[in-house]
Amino acid sequence: MFQTLDTCFIKAYFSSTSNSTSEEGKLVMKLTHRRIASILSLAVFATVSLSTGSAIAASKAVKPVTIQFWNYWDGGNGQALNVLISEFNKKNKDVIVKPVTFPWGDLLPKLQAAIASGTTPAVAATDIAWMANMNQSGKLVDLGAAMGGIKKATGDIYPSLLTYGLYKGKLQSLPASTNNLSLFYNKDLFRKAGLNPNKPPKTWAEMRTDAMAISGLGNGIQGMEIYVQPGEGLTWQFQPYLWQIGAGFLNKANTAPTFNSAAGKTALQFLVDLINVDHAATAGQWGAFDKGQAGMRIDGSWMVGGYRDNAPFEFGTAMLPIPDGGVHATNMGGEQIMAFKGKTATQAAAIKFIKWFTSAPIQARWDVATNFMPISDTVANSNVLLKHIAEEPALKAFIDQQKYAYARPAIATYPAVSDAFSKALEPAFYGTVSVSDALANADAAVRKALSGN
Repeated sequence: MFQTLDTCFIKAYFSSTSNSTSEEGKLVMKLTHRRIASILSLAVFATVSLSTGSAIAASKAVKPVTIQFWNYWDGGNGQALNVLISEFNKKNKDVIVKPVTFPWGDLLPKLQAAIASGTTPAVAATDIAWMANMNQSGKLVDLGAAMGGIKKATGDIYPSLLTYGLYKGKLQSLPASTNNLSLFYNKDLFRKAGLNPNKPPKTWAEMRTDAMAISGLGNGIQGMEIYVQPGEGLTWQFQPYLWQIGAGFLNKANTAPTFNSAAGKTALQFLVDLINVDHAATAGQWGAFDKGQAGMRIDGSWMVGGYRDNAPFEFGTAMLPIPDGGVHATNMGGEQIMAFKGKTATQAAAIKFIKWFTSAPIQARWDVATNFMPISDTVANSNVLLKHIAEEPALKAFIDQQKYAYARPAIATYPAVSDAFSKALEPAFYGTVSVSDALANADAAVRKALSGN
């Protein structure tokens, strides 16, 4: 309207005054000149203001929020992560995610120091065994509240994976990955020992029989490789035996051990006898399977790619053998992703990235690149993952077994509990302490660790 009215006014001025010479006409001309000057000045001002405002708005719109993502994924996993993050950064101009990688053993101390000093990153992915420490820090964002409620935030994620993120009614983390333990076996050694390479053992008894047959080949070949070094590795490998036979590890309240029982003794005696009675395994040795010098080993899905590319033998995988009358069970590994409290814009950027990273399409691609296991039925049944499993059949055992994966106790004292348990058990594998004494010692040590002493 401004432009139409004043354009008409200017045109009328020129037509009415072009031939005027009277004093009245001159006066009209002077007044009209001032009017035109005012109109032109206002027009210029409006144009400049609009242009400047647009430029400022555009400047504010494109300025991204930069956030750090602390994790310990290295090697092929780290490369896969970097590819996904680069894709996220390209598609989301308002956020820049910068991955910061630490060695596995350094990440927890780094996070604890950052929490104490108030210098936490926006996002972190940690081992599930550390989540109790993270949950109790008081520094994690409530993802349920930030993502429209716990149900909407979790979808059909497997309930066992949510154990670590739920704390006092809040969802403080989501699964970023998961994995489990299954049986790897050397098909070449099975053939040499007269065993069917397409029929791996399904029970403890069959595993013992197969291990003895393979060790009978001589030349230092072990039938079964057993991890016995103190630390979480020993605990992580032995817990499935306890769950399969019904002994358990801790009670439901995670306040006392349950493994020092007849069932627990049967489980430990089974492995001790493989070493000291059957001589089908050697205590303290780890790595023989990689070289084709052991018939079987329990390990994780992350080893599939390495064995496919580098193993000097044909290998297969199978679900973990179980005792007669026992149940399927394996140990659950993996990482949880979380956001730390901070500035509003930083938290919003962190939530946006976490929602994207834990979405089914991205998780399917992440699993294909890393051989991690699916965190939900949607991921497991995605075309992308199904195609990958068809091309990588060794993963099928891990996929089938994921539903039987047990969560380790989500308590702050778990690292101390695991360490105490493994140290008490180790002598039994070398035959220097009886199975009964080893479990009794472990029971006492774990109770002490649970009490915080």
